[in-house]
Amino acid sequence: MKKFKLLLVAFLLPITLIIYYFTSEEFGISAYLDKQKSLEKIYLDNNNIQNQIAYYKNKIKLLNNENPDLDLLNEKAFETLGLIEENSLVININNL
Repeated sequence: MKKFKLLLVAFLLPITLIIYYFTSEEFGISAYLDKQKSLEKIYLDNNNIQNQIAYYKNKIKLLNNENPDLDLLNEKAFETLGLIEENSLVININNL
């Protein structure tokens, strides 16, 4: 009978620990799912940041010293300084 109890404890103890780790909040399946969701959010944020970096790299490339894009310079001068050429018509769609 003692051997049976010893074997029962020897087999039940690891099984209960495994069940505990599968169901616990810190190490279990729910923690794994939460970490997967946070990882997906991090991937989306990373993708958005990579897109922004590519956008700004393109803008920097357009403003290089050898041959700057004049249309972009005119657009930025109007946005920041309010400067426009003569005989130009400006329609502000933000205030419509």
